[in-house]
Amino acid sequence: KMMSLILCAVYLSVTCLLHVQAQNGGDHEKFTEELFMKETPSGHVYSHFQFTTRWDSDIRRRDNSREHYNLFPRSVGDIVAAYGVQELSLSLTQGLWRYEKWGYPINSAPPGAQVIARFQSSVPDVDKAWEGLTSALAGLLCSSLNNLGRTESIQPEYSFANQGVTGPDSLGTNRTYLRYGILPRENLCTENLTPWKKLLPCKNKRGLAVLLSSGHIQKYSVYFSLGLDLKPVCYSTGEEGGGCTSPGVELVQSVSVVIDPVIINKQADNTDWNVKRMFGIGVTPACPLAHTSTIFIDTTDSTYVLDPPPNEYLYYGAGMPRKLAVYDVKIFTEHGITDITAKHPKSHIYGIVRAPPVLFNRHVVGTGQERGGIVATIKNSCTTGITVAYLELIPWYLRVYLHTLKIETDGVPVKPINTVYRPGRDRERPYHLELVLKLAARSTTTIRIDMEYSILRWTEYPPDANHGLYVGAAVLTTRLPVDGKANATVLAAEDSSLSHLFWGNVATDPVLKIYSETLLITVPTPDFSMPYNVICLACTIAALAFGPIHNMTTKKLVLVSPDQEEKSLLGKIIACVLSCLPTLAARKKKQEPEQTSDEDKGNEE
Repeated sequence: KMMSLILCAVYLSVTCLLHVQAQNGGDHEKFTEELFMKETPSGHVYSHFQFTTRWDSDIRRRDNSREHYNLFPRSVGDIVAAYGVQELSLSLTQGLWRYEKWGYPINSAPPGAQVIARFQSSVPDVDKAWEGLTSALAGLLCSSLNNLGRTESIQPEYSFANQGVTGPDSLGTNRTYLRYGILPRENLCTENLTPWKKLLPCKNKRGLAVLLSSGHIQKYSVYFSLGLDLKPVCYSTGEEGGGCTSPGVELVQSVSVVIDPVIINKQADNTDWNVKRMFGIGVTPACPLAHTSTIFIDTTDSTYVLDPPPNEYLYYGAGMPRKLAVYDVKIFTEHGITDITAKHPKSHIYGIVRAPPVLFNRHVVGTGQERGGIVATIKNSCTTGITVAYLELIPWYLRVYLHTLKIETDGVPVKPINTVYRPGRDRERPYHLELVLKLAARSTTTIRIDMEYSILRWTEYPPDANHGLYVGAAVLTTRLPVDGKANATVLAAEDSSLSHLFWGNVATDPVLKIYSETLLITVPTPDFSMPYNVICLACTIAALAFGPIHNMTTKKLVLVSPDQEEKSLLGKIIACVLSCLPTLAARKKKQEPEQTSDEDKGNEE
């Protein structure tokens, strides 16, 4: 008993010490957990979980000086130090984000897996560091990111600008240290979410992470995305606005979920929702290591009533600000409240959904399995012109021809401002197409390029070859004008937390990344049933030939007399029958004279 009491006292002391350090910014670390919820114009509920960890440790350190970790996950820190990572953006997504119905998300992500990495200028071999980084991330998150080799990655020129602070010492902007890869067939499962939650300070034991029940989310969600973003931030600058003198590191772990309340309620006219029903569990006490634990609910133009009422309301944005309900989880759970309910006074019918100012779609054209094309459509509904960067990563087995590129705006041919085209090489690198375009106001622009399908080796086809091969989503990067800022929630560069954005009401650079759909291509496929037929025929012939050949090679032919011949069971039966036939014949002949003598005696009498 005494030993157990001592262990309990030590445990409580360490917990209180960590809690005090987290509250007072011990070791200059800060951890915040936030949840942003919004009812989309189509009636779906968009939930964005964000866990932000900031640390004043210099990201440029690659020696053993970074040995003591408190809130920052050590596994991520070791990977960053081992491969000289400056910025990292990783996403695993199941489903497609519907921009035309749901608007713009906080973090856009394409279907499948995506990795964007920028290495420090001190890295000698970027390709080798990229392969090592993807392999380490694959082991960290139990995914297939190790397949992002040179055949699945490119070096963008105009897309994916720096997200963090830059400087002269290894934190540069050189594009040769940037890599981008995508795996459209990668799925998001429980085996990915579980190790992701272990990177949090409180794991999935306390705080908002308890709501992330993989089984419940996988069952009811129509969109599920997991993110991991890392970038350098500045803690202090030089005199007179000089460069950053004390760079730190910021890690953002995010989960985006879209759930349809109609599916959960199992009633077509019931669009009410609550936290318990959507995630299978109520709100638990905040993580004791979190500096803040907050829930934001966007109630702009809402028709529902929140129960219980929020702690307060705040207004974000200029012009027509957005109204946000704020729940402080630390105060919220002290009163024994574990659920938030949004109830409509009457049945709500959703009408026509107004699309966001910039939309981006893509599809495949052509018939047959020899040639085809890719057509991308960009719709600009803004009142002013915008500049966009269009990026395509096309696998090497789809031969793209640059001379077939056609760009038209409302039927009028348009020349791009800049064009980057790197032809692919079989089994070595993909095709890279990047365009910088100027789109007129209220216009529709189409981009078309033709391609030719290649015949692969039979070992290069996936198990379901007749299903087709996937082409990753294209990326459209643009800066929204003033009249389109209200449609997007863009995080600040200096601090990615939602509290800094909403409470500080900071002006952010409205740069958006919009992803298109993935494409399903049917390439020439051989008859995979032929090997099966050949195997069956060969096995049949071998089986039929094995018996006679085995008898001829293992048995010796010897001449024997008929009496000495060993008879089979059938032969023995036939011999027995034949031996019985003479006896039966003799008995029959013996019976015939007796019958004749009896007849003669009867006649004489």
